[in-house]
Amino acid sequence: MNLRDYLAATKTNFKGMNVDRNIVVIESDDWGAIRTHSKEALKAFKNKGYNIADSIYKIDALASQEDLELLFEVLQKHKGADGKPAKLTANAIMANPDFEKIKESRYTNYYYEDFTETFKRYPNHSKNLEIWKKAKEEGVFRPQFHGREHLNYKRWLKVLKHENEAALFCFAWNTTYSGSGDYSFMEAYDWDTKEDLVTQKKVIQEGLKIFERTFGESSKSFIPPCYTLDPELETTLVSNKLEWLQGIKVQKVPTGKFGEYHYQKRKFGEVSQAGLRFNIRNCFFEPSMDLNKDVVNDCLLRISSAFLWNKPAVISSHRINFVGYIDEKSRDRGLRLLDELLREILKKWPDVQFISTDELDEYLVNK
Repeated sequence: MNLRDYLAATKTNFKGMNVDRNIVVIESDDWGAIRTHSKEALKAFKNKGYNIADSIYKIDALASQEDLELLFEVLQKHKGADGKPAKLTANAIMANPDFEKIKESRYTNYYYEDFTETFKRYPNHSKNLEIWKKAKEEGVFRPQFHGREHLNYKRWLKVLKHENEAALFCFAWNTTYSGSGDYSFMEAYDWDTKEDLVTQKKVIQEGLKIFERTFGESSKSFIPPCYTLDPELETTLVSNKLEWLQGIKVQKVPTGKFGEYHYQKRKFGEVSQAGLRFNIRNCFFEPSMDLNKDVVNDCLLRISSAFLWNKPAVISSHRINFVGYIDEKSRDRGLRLLDELLREILKKWPDVQFISTDELDEYLVNK
């Protein structure tokens, strides 16, 4: 980490509530969401000439059973001062598009399926939910709510109905990839008009019902896809038992134009007008995003800054870092570096405890 980054980290940690011990929270997004369907799909995109090299679609996909087992093996190896293993706050997407039904409607209507049904459509994923639940019981995998879909389906359908060649080609491979870096459909809670908020409130409520039906309990925290959320939706979150809003130090607020946002600054422990408490990601471990970066030492320095200011070290680490369904080498590198990071954390701070986002309440000072 250079001096500029360290000073920025210090500024992030200087404000906000404190915690009374050294805590590490690892927040990992996108579990349950589709990306690239298969290696064959990736090959098709490349043959079509799509600029896949700079896209997450080149390696991201649903985690396979093997991916999950290898990840949980690493987490189980490293135990905090309380004897509990390292754990992921696994921010999960509850549904994916039902491509067959959407095509039958000629892209006029949107249909979705529970993410557990999507698992059944993939070749090495049928036992995923069982593995998730076992890891949850063992304390290494704590699902929380990331949205019904990781998809702005209204924008997607609009492009499909206009017969966009690239979007239709990708659709045929069961993916929402646009085929271009010029536009994206991933910002689920971005809007084109304020009227979209009515639908988005319904989408959130439906997603939370799937969460509760699947895991037998309510989610206490939420991270909006792409850090994009209109504050008007916060009342819907609170009324559905959510207490924490995950994010970075600024929240992207839609303006009605894609790519242009208002930015609201947040600080750890701050409570919004609607009653949500903010958790701020102040550390980053994303080895798949930058192959040339020393992600372990960068993350360790950010953790040091967090602990210096009596803040939890909240590490952002997306699913893409641990998935080998498309690229096993990328997964193996991510797991090796995760193993190294956790080992170094325990060496430098033997009193550290690993907790999930929804467990933060009991550690806050001066609530």
